[in-house]
Amino acid sequence: MKKLLRKIYTLPVFVLLGRPLFAMAQVAWLEPLALGQARLFARLVHHTYGRRPQKDAAALAQEWNRLMPTPRSAFPVVSTEGDTAFVEIRIECPLRGTGNPEACWRSMEFDRALIEASGGELVVMESQSVTGGQCCKLAIRPKGRGFDDLPVAHPRWRSKTER
Repeated sequence: MKKLLRKIYTLPVFVLLGRPLFAMAQVAWLEPLALGQARLFARLVHHTYGRRPQKDAAALAQEWNRLMPTPRSAFPVVSTEGDTAFVEIRIECPLRGTGNPEACWRSMEFDRALIEASGGELVVMESQSVTGGQCCKLAIRPKGRGFDDLPVAHPRWRSKTER
């Protein structure tokens, strides 16, 4: 079963499965359902590829990239500076240009769940939903380091209590 899941976990399948999540993420009262679906998908990816806890930002970013669908070049690790790794999502987001950072926050639960299981935290610094740009810019750090010194796409990225 894992072999089959690895074979079909490609970008087109990822985008297809993500469409309902992005649709639900745009409706505030569907938040519990959207977050649950994202976490379930993350658990399936962990089941398929395994969990590899990491201790530093560079290793966490590489682990995040490993857990993304192929081709992984759509999810590059751009740089690492100290305890922060900077990564991008270079696929067209269904939320691009909607001006809805709340929906972005909800839909990114998948990525947060992936990185949390590896010992890190993730924030979106620039969201296609807000900027209309070609990519989303994210930062990854080991758990507990905080992101107060970085810009975030929505204030909710700073609050752990709202999840």
